[in-house]
Amino acid sequence: MERIIKTLRFPKKLIDEIDSIAAVKKMNFTEFVTSAVEAYLRELKFTEVISESSGVWNSDKHSELKDGVEQYIRKMRKGRKIY
Repeated sequence: MERIIKTLRFPKKLIDEIDSIAAVKKMNFTEFVTSAVEAYLRELKFTEVISESSGVWNSDKHSELKDGVEQYIRKMRKGRKIY
């Protein structure tokens, strides 16, 4: 992975907290911050995808599920032997 040097300014209180946690996890400051930023970006992307897909699934398109998923599965399995 290509690395670029950036200068960031953190409040001392935050640096102290990061340093204490990073020491326990045996990570250096850069590893800790990189990991935290990656996790935050994944969360943002996930939230975006969830927002975009909201409303895609509806009962008009899937009337077979009007009584609920459990009932649908029971109906599908009716008469089948499960060993």
